[in-house]
Amino acid sequence: MLNADSVTVPVRRILSSVQFGSPRGIAIALSGGGDSTALLCLLHDFYSERGEEDRLFAVTVDHGLRPDSAAEARRAGEFCAALGVPHTIRHWEGVKPVAGLQAAAREARYRLLADAATAAGCGLVMTGHTLDDQAETVAMRRARGNGRGLSGIAPATLHDKRIWFVRPLIGQRRNDLRAFLAERGQGWIDDPSNIDPRFERVRMREAIRRDQRDSKIFRVAFEARCRQSEQAAALLADDNTWSFDRDARTAELIDDRATGHEAFPLALAVVMAWAGYGAHLPGGPVLEKAVVFCSDAASGRKMTVAGCLLSKAQGRVTIWREARNTRNGGFGFDHLLPSPDHAVAEALARRVGAATFPPPPLSGYPD
Repeated sequence: MLNADSVTVPVRRILSSVQFGSPRGIAIALSGGGDSTALLCLLHDFYSERGEEDRLFAVTVDHGLRPDSAAEARRAGEFCAALGVPHTIRHWEGVKPVAGLQAAAREARYRLLADAATAAGCGLVMTGHTLDDQAETVAMRRARGNGRGLSGIAPATLHDKRIWFVRPLIGQRRNDLRAFLAERGQGWIDDPSNIDPRFERVRMREAIRRDQRDSKIFRVAFEARCRQSEQAAALLADDNTWSFDRDARTAELIDDRATGHEAFPLALAVVMAWAGYGAHLPGGPVLEKAVVFCSDAASGRKMTVAGCLLSKAQGRVTIWREARNTRNGGFGFDHLLPSPDHAVAEALARRVGAATFPPPPLSGYPD
């Protein structure tokens, strides 16, 4: 039988370490499922003991994708009412895409939660992502190939440069959270889509071995990603490696010997996203092609890639927006900044005189 302390003690330790800016309110992303309902109860217990329960505000996003979604959103509100936590429902309105539905729903959820949190005076959104979610996400990404995404879901993610999404349960197992709820007599909602084999995550869930759900594996990957970000940040901050023209939005790799550094691909990706007004970092074969150009291209060669024009001359590579690229904004991390990438994003922002990013509310990996 589960000892409730095995859940509450590590979560309380994590919550105690969260760094708040202003405002200090907390929005809880509450679907009513077992994970988010456990988060609601844990947060309520933690802050009530400190006389700060008025900091909590719950938000349920009704995607309108199933006939029962409205009733489930109302039931989530009933969970909140029983605890005295204010609650609101936000609706995903408009035409829903046929292809990429889950990705579109995720983007809508970020936006709706962030808007509701801001309106309620909350500086953070906390979500109920678990160790099982982490294992499933990494397995899906691994099936698509290698890359930095194999470090998994970040413990915190900055949305639109304005509000951090924090995941204090990322080290907790789904079954333990449900046992915690059952022990206290708290019900939850079972979403039928969570057992629908049409979705990749559901299929992957059945294939993951128990030893692939070890939080130590993900902490090591997180720490490696942080180190890479810090190394790439050092490259960007070095005047002997990079120079930037903020007004022309151009960058110059001064010494192509820097391409041998293991963090160079990340530094290059961040620079290209800035120069090419990209909302996301280039990666995969696209980035590999650009790295090879920077290291091996002969003087006088040019290449267009990821909305950028790269030009090589006398060991230097100049990067600016390709003429056909009509994008108006984008900084690579404008939309979503995972906390382990904060150092490199901040380094570029300082070099180009852009608005800096607020520091992550969690400094390490929760487990």
